[in-house]
Amino acid sequence: MEYILSLTFICANGQKTSLSIEGVKATITEAQASTLMDTIIAKNIFLTKNGAFTGKSGATLTQRQVTKLDVA
Repeated sequence: MEYILSLTFICANGQKTSLSIEGVKATITEAQASTLMDTIIAKNIFLTKNGAFTGKSGATLTQRQVTKLDVA
């Protein structure tokens, strides 16, 4: 199984922007996701067309099952 953490931020202009991280552990907690978002907001390292991240809107953890097929 592969897990993807999607973080949705509120930007300086009031719009929402999402950031997805693949390969996270299935055991990530709400507290850990919230702390990660706080750190991203505080460090202000992402440049978006909507401005800096100013707040948190939400987070989701998606589970994806990938089956590789040997066709060669």
